[in-house]
Amino acid sequence: MARSRFLFAQRAVPVAFFVVSLTPMWAQRAPSAGASSGSAPGSANPGNVGSPGRGTPGTNNPYPNNYPGSVNSPTSIQRPIFLSGKVMFDDGTPPNTDIRIERVCGGSPRLEGHTDSKGRFSFQLGQNQAFDVDASSTAPGGGIMGRNDRTDPFGGAPGGFGARSQDLWNCELRASFPGYRSDIVQLASRKSMDDPNVGVIVLHHLGNVQGTTISLTSALAPKDAQKSFNKARQLLEKGKFEEAEKRLSEATELYPKYAEAWYAMGQIQQKQGHADAARKAYQAAIGADSKFVSPYDQLARLAAQEGKWGEAADFSKQAISLNPVEFPSSFWYNAIANYNLKRSTDAEKSVKDLIKLDTRHNYPDAESMMAQILMDRGSYPEAATHLRTYLTLVPNAKNADTLKQILLKIDQASAATPVPKPEQK
Repeated sequence: MARSRFLFAQRAVPVAFFVVSLTPMWAQRAPSAGASSGSAPGSANPGNVGSPGRGTPGTNNPYPNNYPGSVNSPTSIQRPIFLSGKVMFDDGTPPNTDIRIERVCGGSPRLEGHTDSKGRFSFQLGQNQAFDVDASSTAPGGGIMGRNDRTDPFGGAPGGFGARSQDLWNCELRASFPGYRSDIVQLASRKSMDDPNVGVIVLHHLGNVQGTTISLTSALAPKDAQKSFNKARQLLEKGKFEEAEKRLSEATELYPKYAEAWYAMGQIQQKQGHADAARKAYQAAIGADSKFVSPYDQLARLAAQEGKWGEAADFSKQAISLNPVEFPSSFWYNAIANYNLKRSTDAEKSVKDLIKLDTRHNYPDAESMMAQILMDRGSYPEAATHLRTYLTLVPNAKNADTLKQILLKIDQASAATPVPKPEQK
């Protein structure tokens, strides 16, 4: 089996020689100043596997997102929390009253309210108890980044379908409108005494995105199948995975094209370490809805975990071709796979695209991989720039001292290189 990490090769630098072994940048990191790097594949913590949604990856999970969420969340709403703000479109589209404001916990959306005609919103978090018929049938573009994320139809806290979630751990606030991707407001640390104004949430036009983060076949599921699916959600919230799986089986038997039910079944299997069963469920989800991107992303993840680089490259490429905006994890798997397949040009393209897409710096390890690729071809000054960025994003990385020594040697070598004098005529 191919090695599940990449190494800086032994490399000569002008004036100074050094050997460096960099622990693989497998783990998608939260943008915490205290984050550390270097988790190896397979080191996921099964006790904390909530689907992080955009920008909230689990630091112990070597591959981003999309397991059923954590059951016992530490933070909950003790006092009323009020939120207000405004939504704007980045392409100049005027605001309207059809813009949904959603709380997303573990990837599961719940309607909190709508904007007014000027794009403004104000509400008490969790007060809306109405049955949310749109939560399972969001139009293309309503999803969030990833999912990772990409999103888990289940969550650590109840989401859509009128559930009464009070959990804020692993929760985000977003706007939702067909054809647009929303900025995200993190809710995990929000308290009742905080300023209720969250500022402006921007909706970004997605252009010609073909793939969706939520399967549109769910809206066509018969009531009995939806009932089984909803019951599975409730069982998952209680940690009853075996019973939830039975309900999902009922849902798929009643409606074989229930892509989200197949996908959820795959997540349960993946959480329990049953990779083959998870793979079959994800393939069934794709068979039910070929434009549902999340299963491709998770198949790429499984393949990368097992060092099946060809499969990881293929599945991640399919995800990217369907939706190059909302699945940064697929760019990451594609970069890792191509690097291990010695396709440095393809790896470089994917990691560059990821760095451009990852404006919230949830993948700081992409900077380190970019440095690796540049060092492989001897572009040391450029590599140093990316290493500095990485150390800024992850100052407490386990290999920080080693990287600082590399930067020092690159700087010394650059300083010792004489600047050519201009030719005299």
